[in-house]
Amino acid sequence: MADDYYATLQIPKTASGADVKKAYLQMARDTHPDRFKDPEEKKKADAHFQKITEAYNQLRHGKSRQEYDRELAKEKRSPEQEADLFFKNAELREQSKDYETALKFYYEAMRLQPKKLEYVMAAARLFVMDKSKTRQAADLFTKAMEIDPKSPDPHVELGDVYLRSGMTVRAMRVYATALEKFPNHPELKRRMVKLKAK
Repeated sequence: MADDYYATLQIPKTASGADVKKAYLQMARDTHPDRFKDPEEKKKADAHFQKITEAYNQLRHGKSRQEYDRELAKEKRSPEQEADLFFKNAELREQSKDYETALKFYYEAMRLQPKKLEYVMAAARLFVMDKSKTRQAADLFTKAMEIDPKSPDPHVELGDVYLRSGMTVRAMRVYATALEKFPNHPELKRRMVKLKAK
């Protein structure tokens, strides 16, 4: 098969008809040839626009989509590829402020690749945006620490979550523990100095 239309629209195979339309409309708006004045860029945009329109036309109708899916099943994607598609689609949803759908896609990516730090951190950061979801964010940052013990980022962000929620003592404990592991980390040092000065 020449093209993977799901990959072209950056959507997972499980996307609903509404998701297909939404992804197409967003891409069409962002990459429409009329938005470009430079002839070379316009030419590239035109080729891309034709590609996404072709993908949309194939996937928007039930019958043509079923036929396409049967063909695609012969060239099944790996879990890594499928997870990456879920992740890219989640990022698109997050950019368009559709946080609920974005979170679902992040979780699908994590289900397929549970040890991928990037996916866990992205979902945790989405929870951070909602103050009522502090616990879920904290759980995911803790999971991220287990996935990659050598990365200081989950420690910094977990401490920040507690700090924003008014749990100063807990935040200080997280920063202090992290500084034992990463004694030269500038952000951790800065946060501890700031907290001690209060």
